[in-house]
Amino acid sequence: MGRPEKPVDVSSGAVATFASELRRLRARAGNPTYRDMGRAALYSSSVLSSAASGHRMPTLQVTLAFVAACGGDREQWRRRWLEVSSGLDPEAGGTSSRPEPVAARSCFPRPAQLPMRPRGFVGRTGELRLLATDPATPVVISGPAGVGKTDLALHHAHQLAAAAVDGRLYVDLGPLEPGERGARTVLEGFLRALGVPVEHLPDTVDQQACLYRSLIAERRLVVLLDNVRDERQVRPLLVESPHSRTIIVGRTPLLGLRDVRRLRLAVPPRVEAIAMLSGAVPDPVAAEPQDCDRLARLCGDLPLALDIAARRLAARPDVPVSRVLARLTEPGALLDWLRVGDLSVRDSYQSTYLGLGEAAKAVLHQVAHQPVDEPVLLGAFTDDEPVYELADAGLLRGAGRPGAYRLDPLARAFVLDLRGTGHAVRRPARQELIVTAGRHYRSTVPSA
Repeated sequence: MGRPEKPVDVSSGAVATFASELRRLRARAGNPTYRDMGRAALYSSSVLSSAASGHRMPTLQVTLAFVAACGGDREQWRRRWLEVSSGLDPEAGGTSSRPEPVAARSCFPRPAQLPMRPRGFVGRTGELRLLATDPATPVVISGPAGVGKTDLALHHAHQLAAAAVDGRLYVDLGPLEPGERGARTVLEGFLRALGVPVEHLPDTVDQQACLYRSLIAERRLVVLLDNVRDERQVRPLLVESPHSRTIIVGRTPLLGLRDVRRLRLAVPPRVEAIAMLSGAVPDPVAAEPQDCDRLARLCGDLPLALDIAARRLAARPDVPVSRVLARLTEPGALLDWLRVGDLSVRDSYQSTYLGLGEAAKAVLHQVAHQPVDEPVLLGAFTDDEPVYELADAGLLRGAGRPGAYRLDPLARAFVLDLRGTGHAVRRPARQELIVTAGRHYRSTVPSA
């Protein structure tokens, strides 16, 4: 049994009287412990105990949770809370008549966590149209590394930002632990951003998720969950809200999630790829459409590669694109050139390669040495599963008819360079592979 509560002096005012009434309700319910009440109310025991302390008027949400845990009449207590709150002076330790979620919003700025809008974003008209339909249901944007998932999600999120008057939440789950531990980290961060004090955070992930969903349901927010690795990282964060929008980004479609919409991204058409190059480089370079077309083809129309190429061209406006193309005939030279700062196409493909099974790797090496125009057909190998795995990873692309694929040009360059130089995957320990994969995965975030 817990320690006895300190008596409440009802003569000290309306807050103390309200607390005394809460205590009588709890007594009629058999004096359950605050810990047991917290399991039912989805609030911590300290929050519920404070509600009946008489020191400060509890919020409406906490009051109703307290009442429900004791089997009281929520509507009756809601009216009672409004009656008491309407007569309180906020400066004297009361609370405003407007219901607030756990902590007063005035103490916290509205979260504005979205990264910068991608300024060079072009195209994706059809995808944006699909994202605009059924906005109340969470959407999963998936696709291979470097295809532009995060750019599309950010562009869409910034379009929604004007209507998200209560804020914008963002998290990159790539560096976080998989499963429930990652979800707990995200929930704690989001709840604190929404004004919940640390000492008021519920104890379990389920309780935190219920509180998060309650807060999301009454607000107008945009929530972007980037680089999601598995369903358990985000399942507790899914909310169907008439006002808030949840966008999930990951390489896989997260088929374990129910009742979400899905959009799988492919590389953009060549006309959009050329627009990405010509829109980001100086006018003299953009005036060479044939050379831009050849460069886009070498880049496989992959947005990450196009973004890096555009930055390199913009950094050397005096160098013609034709001169650049003359130096990129060898696979290794192309991959070496497609690197700026901590962004690297080779690292992105190496991250994908490390995640393949041995059978898929064997098929990849085999098809990389086939003629460029020769399709990869289902049934050509003893097992089709490695082909599906390569297609899901974005290394094989549809060839325009069912059961036929073609090898991504940059994937071919990566494999040929790997076979020719042997420098890409030579790690002495499994742990180094895991660390490298995580770093390379995160290096693709700006254009994932």
